[in-house]
Amino acid sequence: MAKDFAKSKCFIKTDNGYEEITYEELLRREEADPSYKGRRFLPLHGMLMEVTPEQYRDFYKARRRQKYLYERSRENRDISIDMLTTEQFNGADILVSDGMDIEEQVAYKLLLDKLHSCLALLTEEEQELIYALFFGEKTEREWSAETGIPQKTINDRKRRILSKLKKLLET
Repeated sequence: MAKDFAKSKCFIKTDNGYEEITYEELLRREEADPSYKGRRFLPLHGMLMEVTPEQYRDFYKARRRQKYLYERSRENRDISIDMLTTEQFNGADILVSDGMDIEEQVAYKLLLDKLHSCLALLTEEEQELIYALFFGEKTEREWSAETGIPQKTINDRKRRILSKLKKLLET
């Protein structure tokens, strides 16, 4: 377990449900009672929750699957319009509705093709940032920690890139 949880609450299973303890108390119990070593915990809203081995396995299996799908999507340069939703732009606004006529479907397809073309016009660094934030679903803070670039700089770059994409889409 990481230092991130040093001030966190922990919930351990008991015969009567869950008991809330501190992370320090959990560490003390692990040292005093060897049966605590085999217990499994999942991070949940900044806290640790004890789970069964099956729940633990299923959680990380699903997490690995998501990571695999993201990596495949990134390799194939797949995109999703709703991944482009920001405060300034709602990607869902350009989605096709079931009742759309053929003319609207063609316009949508052209817009999607144009979006692909516009993304290709971005620099490699810009593409990497957009794919990490929108397709990799990373937060600006997570990307900042990975790259060492300040979060504010990432935010500024994201805004600039989205503005650039908007202008490219409008031309």
